[in-house]
Amino acid sequence: MLGLTYRECRTWVDRLPRTREAKQAQGSIRGRGLGVYRARPPLAVLLYLADREGRLVGGSADAFAVIEPPIARLADWNTAMRRLDGRVRWLGRLVRAWQYILPYAPAVIAMLVAVPLALISRDGALVAVVLVLAGVGLALADMIVGVGRLTWSLLRSGSAGVSDGEIFGGELRGHHWTITFCHAPDRDDADRLCAEAFRRASALTDACLPDDPAFGSGYVGVQAGSVTDQGVRNLLGSLTSVEPVPRTDWFVIGAGKKFTQPDHDAVRPLGGVRLMLFATLAAVAASAQFVAFSERQACPAGDCGSRPVSYPQALVWIVGHLFFPFPGPVTGESQVLGVLVPVVALVMVACIVLVLSQRIRYRRARRDLMYQAIERMTAVPTVAIVVVSGTECEAVQDAFAARSPGLVPVPGKAGSKAVTRLGTLGGANIVLAQSEQGTVGAGSMPWTVDNVIRHLDPMFVVLTGVCYGLNARDLDGGDQEIGDVVVCTQLRAVEHRKVTTRADGSRYEITRGPSPETAPGLLSHARVLGRARTPAVHFGPVLSLNTLVNNADERARLRALGEEAVAGEMEAAGLYAAAAQAKRDWILVKGISDWGSEKTDDHQALAARNAADFVIDLIAQIEPGTAR
Repeated sequence: MLGLTYRECRTWVDRLPRTREAKQAQGSIRGRGLGVYRARPPLAVLLYLADREGRLVGGSADAFAVIEPPIARLADWNTAMRRLDGRVRWLGRLVRAWQYILPYAPAVIAMLVAVPLALISRDGALVAVVLVLAGVGLALADMIVGVGRLTWSLLRSGSAGVSDGEIFGGELRGHHWTITFCHAPDRDDADRLCAEAFRRASALTDACLPDDPAFGSGYVGVQAGSVTDQGVRNLLGSLTSVEPVPRTDWFVIGAGKKFTQPDHDAVRPLGGVRLMLFATLAAVAASAQFVAFSERQACPAGDCGSRPVSYPQALVWIVGHLFFPFPGPVTGESQVLGVLVPVVALVMVACIVLVLSQRIRYRRARRDLMYQAIERMTAVPTVAIVVVSGTECEAVQDAFAARSPGLVPVPGKAGSKAVTRLGTLGGANIVLAQSEQGTVGAGSMPWTVDNVIRHLDPMFVVLTGVCYGLNARDLDGGDQEIGDVVVCTQLRAVEHRKVTTRADGSRYEITRGPSPETAPGLLSHARVLGRARTPAVHFGPVLSLNTLVNNADERARLRALGEEAVAGEMEAAGLYAAAAQAKRDWILVKGISDWGSEKTDDHQALAARNAADFVIDLIAQIEPGTAR
C-alpha cells in the first residue's frame, strides 16, 4: 500500500493524458451500469480504494495499474477486507453499490421528502405525488434500459453477434484477476506493471481468497482498451510477460502455468434475493401509502365509497392490482402507481426466479465437486519421499517448490507418523516423511516407512538425502566429486555379518546381510535421467550400516568389503526391510556430502539439494499418475 491521500489520487488522475485512449481506459474501469449510469464512481475514488486494499500496482503517477479480483469471488474478497479501517470498508460498499445508488437514490429521497409535504396541504400533496412519480419514473426508466440491455445481450448471445472478445472478456472478469486500468507510457513500463500485477494478484489470492478448485487455474487478464496509450496497446502482444488471446483484444499473464478450466456451475452465483424481495415489498408498501393519501384527498368527506382510503385498503388494492387491472374506482395518480407496481414486481419476480435457479445448479455442482475431489483422492496414486535430517527435508521442499511454484506444503498424517503433503507431481500426490536417524531406534527408518506404506499406500518409496562417497577423485583415484548424485543399484546391508578367525589367526568377516536390487522400472528411468547430467550421477551398490562413519580406517575397511560400492549411508537397510515386507518398490538417491572421514556440514545442503532435484525430476519423468 502506497498510503495515497484522496488529493494525491486526484492529482494522479489530472496528470493522465487527455487523449481518446485515456478516456476510453477510464470508461473501462468505471464500466457500464445496469441502466444509463456508470457502474462505478470517478477514477480518483477507485484509485484511493485500490491503494487501501493493496490492488494498486506501481509506485508513481507516471506508471501504475489497478487490478480487480474475480467478480464471482467478491463475497470472499469483501470478507477479507473487513480487517481494513471502517472508512475504507464503507467506501468499498459505496463503490459496489454505486450503480444502485444513482438510479434509485432519487426515488428514495423523493419519498422521504414527499411524506412531510403531503401532510401540509393539498398543494403539498400534489407536489409530493409529482416528486414520487418523478423519482419512481427515473428509477423505472433506468430499470427498463437495464432490462432492454439484458434482453439484447441474451438475443445476441444466441446469434453470431457476440464476438470472441466479449465472451472471453466476461469469462476473465468473472473467474480471474484482471487489470482494469493501466497507465504505462512505454513498453518497458507496461511489461513491468503486468509482471508485478501477476505477482500481486497471486499474493492477494493466497492471503485473501480461500482455495477453491471451482475456479481452476489462476491467470491475470488485461484488455487493450484498459491501457491509456495507443502505442503501448499495439505492443502488448510483444511483451515478455503476456500472451495474446487469438481473435480478441485480451491478453493473459501467467499462461505458462498448467491450465485447468473453471467449473462455472460450481462457482457461487451472485446473491441479491433478499435485496430484491425487500425492494419489491418496499415499493408496494410506499405505493400503498400514497394511494391511501391520494384517495382521501380526492373523495368528499365521509363519502369515499369503496375507494382505498385507509392504508390496509390501499395495500389490498395494490396487491389486487397485481392480478386484476384497475380493481375499483380510484384517482388518476393511483392508477399510475397501480400500473408501475406490477411492472416492478414482475421484473423482480423474474430476477428472483433466475437467481434461485442458479443457486440450485450451484448446490448440485458443489456436491458433485466434493465427490469428484474424493474420487481424485482415491484414484490419484501417492509417491513417498523419505529423508532423515532437517537439511534434507528443506532441500526436498525447495526442489518441489521450484518445480511447482505457488503450492503450499500441508501437514498430514500416516497413522501416528506426521508427514508433509507437498502437492501433485507427475499425476501423483507427493508425500514427504522425515525419519529419525538409523534403523534401530524408535521412529527410525523401518517404523517410518512401515507407517507410510500401511496408511498412504504409495506406489513406491524414495529415500533421499546425503551420503559419503567411496570413489573420490582425489582420495581414491575415482570419478566422484562433492555434490555428485548417487543412485543405488544394489543395497548391501553390511551390519549383519560373521566375524571369525582364519587358520593363520587373522581376522575374517563374512557379510550375511541381504543384497536386494533396486526396482528395475525405477532404476531404468533413473539411468535415462542421469545421462549427461550435471552434477554427475553415479550408479552402483551402496553400503548400509547403522554406524556414522567418520574414520579413515573404517572407511578403508568398508571399501575392502564392497570394492564395487559407490557410497555408504545408514538408513537404506531399514527402508528395504519395510518395503520388502509390503512388497513395495523403492529406490535410493543421495548426494555426496563427504568421504566418510573428516566430516563437516559445509556441503550437506548442496548435496541434499542436488539429490532432491534429481528425485523431483525422476518422479516427473515416471508420471506415476499414468500407471493406474
